[in-house]
Amino acid sequence: MIPRFLLVTGTDTGVGKTIATAALAAALNAAGRRVIMCKPIQTGHIRADDPEREQLESDYSDVVTESDAEAVARLTGIHAFTNTTLRLPMAPVPAAKAEWDGFKSVDDESVGAVPSGPDSSGADRVSNLPSAAEHVDFIRRALARTEADHVLIEGSGGVLVDFGEHTVADIAAGLSEGENSVGAAIVVRSRLGTLNHTALTAEALERRRVSTTGIIIGSWPEKASPVDRDNWAALSAMAPVLGAIPAGVGDRLDRNEFAARAPGWLRLS
Repeated sequence: MIPRFLLVTGTDTGVGKTIATAALAAALNAAGRRVIMCKPIQTGHIRADDPEREQLESDYSDVVTESDAEAVARLTGIHAFTNTTLRLPMAPVPAAKAEWDGFKSVDDESVGAVPSGPDSSGADRVSNLPSAAEHVDFIRRALARTEADHVLIEGSGGVLVDFGEHTVADIAAGLSEGENSVGAAIVVRSRLGTLNHTALTAEALERRRVSTTGIIIGSWPEKASPVDRDNWAALSAMAPVLGAIPAGVGDRLDRNEFAARAPGWLRLS
C-alpha cells in the first residue's frame, strides 16, 4: 500500500530517483490514483534563457536545463512542483552560499516560473533557504490545490543531505497525519556496495520516524550480473523490493510508451 505522502529518496546522487519517481507516478495513475510530485530543493538547474548559462555550463559538467520536476511532468503528464531552485550542481547549502544573488525560488503555481530576483539585504544567503515547516506548507498547499490522492516527494541526493539545519526526512516526518500516512521509497543501485548504503538509509529514515515502504532499483542493466541478481535477493530481506527500472528508459521512451510500460516495472499492492 502506497501512503498518501511518499518520500522518494536515494542511497546517493545519480541512482535514478527522478525516473523512479516518474515510474511510481505512472503506475499509480494506471491504478486510477491521482498523483502529484513535489521537489523541495532542486540544484544544478539552469533555465534555458539564463544569461549566464554558457558560462555555468563551461564551469560545471553536471548542470541541466531540465529540472527533475520538468522531467517527471514530461514523462507522465502529472503536476510537478519545485519549491526552491539553485543553479549550481552542489548540495543545497553550499549551492546557496555560492550564488551571489542567493537561491532562486520557483513559483509553486507551475513548473518553470520565473525565479525570484537577487536578495539585496546582505543577509546570510543560507538563511533564505526554506525551513522544514515551510516545505511542509508548500507541499500541503500543492496537495490542496490539486486534490491528489498521493504526493511523491523527491529528495536531493541521499536522505541526510543538509537542506539548512534539516533534511528531506524531517520534511517527510512533518507531513505525518497519523499511522501509515507517510513512507519512503529508497532508490538504490544494483551494484556492489548497495546493501550497506541501503541499510544505512533505512536506519536513518527509521530514526526520523519515516518507515520504508519499499525499495526500487533505479537502473537495472540489460544484462544483469550475478552480483546484481544476488543484491536483489538480499535487498528484499531489508524491505519489499517494489521493482526495478530498466536502464535508460527516461531518455529512450516517450510519454505514452513510458506510461504503458511503467506498471510492469513496479508492484505497488
